[in-house]
Amino acid sequence: MKVPHATAIALLWWLGFGCHLAAADSEQLVQQAVDAYTQALDTEQRDQRLAGFRKAERLFARVAQSNSRNVDLYTNLGNAALQAEHLGAAVLAYRRALVLDPDFDRAVQNLEHARTLLPDWVPRPASHGLMDTFFLWHRTSSRAERSLAAAVAFAVAGLLVAVGLRFGRRENHFARNVAVIPALVWLVLLASLAIDSPTVDGAVLVADETIARAADSALAPQTLPAPLPAGVEVEILETRSPWLRIRLANGRDAWIPESAAVRITDTAEDADKAPVTAG
Repeated sequence: MKVPHATAIALLWWLGFGCHLAAADSEQLVQQAVDAYTQALDTEQRDQRLAGFRKAERLFARVAQSNSRNVDLYTNLGNAALQAEHLGAAVLAYRRALVLDPDFDRAVQNLEHARTLLPDWVPRPASHGLMDTFFLWHRTSSRAERSLAAAVAFAVAGLLVAVGLRFGRRENHFARNVAVIPALVWLVLLASLAIDSPTVDGAVLVADETIARAADSALAPQTLPAPLPAGVEVEILETRSPWLRIRLANGRDAWIPESAAVRITDTAEDADKAPVTAG
């Protein structure tokens, strides 16, 4: 898998890295990661390029272990992993960035690109939902702005209902009818906020190949014609160590080894614990 060079250039590494790391060691690691990534971009030999990107990925991951609340850091970690051809680690990093800020454009765009690198048969979340298609403000406005607008719409609807109850029958019908408009706006805004809410037990497959099975046993039949590749996003439904029951983006359930997936809400260091193959 080779990621287009143009995608790599569009990272805005240092200018976009708005973190304030207190420890000098962390700052040095960040600079080393940026240097390794930049050098890899200018390297034509494939093995050397991959080595440089993987070095940058390791360094960013080390910083993320002690600075797990920085959206830029996770986005840059995802960028390095994507160039290092570690698709699972890249998707995981972008998803963690979007848990911190669902509206962070770089993470949104790079996650959508990473999803296109999966095989066509793999179920994946839709890049653009109904809210994104019909309502541009779903992405252009922040959660705080939409939350405030929802509160205002609810207050206006309540006020109109109160006015209708307080005054005569004619005003009652008029206010009640008008109150439907802010009430609908309130419901739409709530739906927008709900879409942004991260899956509580979401996970990403980080093993290169994961066999999905019909039960929590290595002898259970496979439920898919081919192993799932790294980078597949799933929802964890049940844990029976060492197995997980997952749900794919198309709604299909399956069992996989617990070691094949990393929860989005886990710490960054856990992404390095998964084996190369599983199943």
